[in-house]
Amino acid sequence: IHNMTRPTSEQLNLQGSISIHHQNKLHKANFPEERSRIENLGGRIHIPPKHPMGSRVIARSTTHHEDVGLAMSRSIGDREWTAVGVIPDPDVQVVNLEEFWNTNNIRTKDSKVFVVLGSDGLFDTRRVEFVAKHLAYGFFESFKSDGETAEQMLTVGKKLVNMASPIKPEFYRDDISFVAKVVEF
Repeated sequence: IHNMTRPTSEQLNLQGSISIHHQNKLHKANFPEERSRIENLGGRIHIPPKHPMGSRVIARSTTHHEDVGLAMSRSIGDREWTAVGVIPDPDVQVVNLEEFWNTNNIRTKDSKVFVVLGSDGLFDTRRVEFVAKHLAYGFFESFKSDGETAEQMLTVGKKLVNMASPIKPEFYRDDISFVAKVVEF
């Protein structure tokens, strides 16, 4: 939820406040529930001691004839990893919008609501609050006119991807994807 106040400048200076209401849990191979499932099915997990969030599920690739690491414990379409416990099951959260709007007084607070779906390439490098603030600014505070909405959102999106990317090009950069949408009720 973004509570609006009127912006006083064109720079990235979010004038309102942000509150995060729903957030899914992470699915990383080193987390107990994920690790247990994978290891119980015979999978192996490599956990770097200094960077445990960089854990990998290890499987023998029949295509490449070598051990290969997958950075996620849930994935769609990675057949070789299904046998070792990588599953395609998402967490699904259903939000009753009428209840959400009433409970949070959306109409009376001049609040705006948006939803963000993003990959680990974005959320492993940037905090949820950081992403929400930049998108709220892009959605609600940076526009000069209605005709520029799509172009300005594309600019905000590109900046967000660049900020989630490593500073040095030789560092590993994960795939970064996200979808953001204003929710009206």
